[in-house]
Amino acid sequence: MPRLPATPPRTVTKAGAPWHHRRERQHRAARRITQQASFETGLSHARSFAARYGHLATSNSDTHDGYRIGHWLADKRKRAATDRLPQDRADALTAIDPWWNPPWGLPWQITYHTVRNETRGQMLNAAAGFPGLPPSATRWLFTQCINYDRLHPGQQQLLADIGITPTDSRAAKPQHEPRERPHTGAGRPRPTAVSSSIDGGLPYARSYARTRDGLGTAHYATEHDGFPLGWWLHEQRKRAKAHHRRTGQTWPHEQELATLDPWWNPPWRISWQHTYTSILIALAHGHRQSGSQRHWLTTQHTNWQNLHPDQQHLLTTIGIAPRDDTSRSTGEQGR
Repeated sequence: MPRLPATPPRTVTKAGAPWHHRRERQHRAARRITQQASFETGLSHARSFAARYGHLATSNSDTHDGYRIGHWLADKRKRAATDRLPQDRADALTAIDPWWNPPWGLPWQITYHTVRNETRGQMLNAAAGFPGLPPSATRWLFTQCINYDRLHPGQQQLLADIGITPTDSRAAKPQHEPRERPHTGAGRPRPTAVSSSIDGGLPYARSYARTRDGLGTAHYATEHDGFPLGWWLHEQRKRAKAHHRRTGQTWPHEQELATLDPWWNPPWRISWQHTYTSILIALAHGHRQSGSQRHWLTTQHTNWQNLHPDQQHLLTTIGIAPRDDTSRSTGEQGR
């Protein structure tokens, strides 16, 4: 019986190439044709979407005429981020919307177009706090203004397209919309149209701290250059405490404010810090303490053992110690 070959002979085409190699090339060519057709379909929907809305800033869930345009664009952005999107296809999308894949991230771009639609046909008055706009648009625009110098040139140009110039950004003021706080009973006002984000108030906190040697004099109602700095600091303290309760860790932005004032968020009541700072300033300027301040100092001396060690240290810097004559030591410094 003749011996069978170990492997079956490969079919060879007339061109000399194995048949299965030729078949693989045909399959790859078919896939390229299918992929190109799929891209052209998506591109057609992208053109239609941009023609209707003026941009390609879509969320992943957006659809257009039944087509999942958001999912399709998300895939192209992902491919572009890993250098897997052919340049001719990226150019085709850029021709529709230059910022279809913005370097500053899609959330900013989506919000920009939302605000652009809300402000269409209106004159933006940055110096007056953007009156007449929805609170969400006001907050977003004001945040862009105070962070203007840190924006990408493309973002600055997009803001210019809706009427915000560098001059406008410098003149921007927050808009106050007082409303009652139900738990205080005194109608304590709080600005509802101003962003409480860390980026929104940090420039004002830095400016205030430079001119006043810290943040200790910023009460809840304190404003700085038209910005509700006291309210903003109150919000940051709440966030820092909530973060610590929830995670047991230091708030991520703690150091940014601690560099301005190490006691911006003390472990004791902030009212104590306000009073201490006011006395410190009075001593520095050679002013006499008021009656209420002298009473406060006497109380600290009396309750010395109940104070936090850091409170005790701060008091020693103004001449208060557990065995000192409070009235004599503070009176001499106050003259």
